[in-house]
Amino acid sequence: MNTDGIVGARSGMRPTNLFADDRATRETEHPRAAELRQWTREHLCRPHPDLGRSGPVCPYTARAIAHEYLWVAFIEGRHIDTEYITAIVDDMNDLFPALPPQHKPEAKIKAFLAVFPDLTDYANIDTVQNDQKTRFVDKGLMIGQFYPGCATPGLHNPDFHALDAPLPLLAIRYMAPTDFPFLNTRHEWIDTYLKIFAPSIPGFISNSLADKLLETPAPTVGAARSASPSGAD
Repeated sequence: MNTDGIVGARSGMRPTNLFADDRATRETEHPRAAELRQWTREHLCRPHPDLGRSGPVCPYTARAIAHEYLWVAFIEGRHIDTEYITAIVDDMNDLFPALPPQHKPEAKIKAFLAVFPDLTDYANIDTVQNDQKTRFVDKGLMIGQFYPGCATPGLHNPDFHALDAPLPLLAIRYMAPTDFPFLNTRHEWIDTYLKIFAPSIPGFISNSLADKLLETPAPTVGAARSASPSGAD
């Protein structure tokens, strides 16, 4: 999968395939790429006793790995402000459609991770994820934040922290039917979800359903329900 021409216009980020069986790619990859691969295989792709449901932590990551549809860009630096993270997210938004595969239905299982291996303060990641979520949802995409110690409660067990990861990162992927619990706190998110997964419902009915399905006011930064590369928890 040649991605030589896929470069972020703002950040210069260059996505690479995390699981490509390519010796040249592995020889030039970031030193912590192997750690990221291990986490996706041994945590996201496996069941966990505290998850609160059967099956792997993430129902979809194994498919993305098997098809080599998991893309990653490492962004180095200890002091990365919200403006730069926003620029990175803007690049992710632009580049994601161009990353293989580009055609449905295979494209639905791909994911793109921006990893910040040097960050130790994760507040800016939370801020940008919270600020950008509506924009991504409007396009049928999900954006989620992960980092060491992320305490966002799990859907099935609030004491299980599915977004606790060894490396801080932001992940985007296509919205899936199982994402409704991540979207039921905002009218516009529910409305977009219904338009994507129930397109035959007339707009005025979709609007009424969104009102009835709305659970709570919009969550605050750091408490928002989020989403994994492929739907953890």
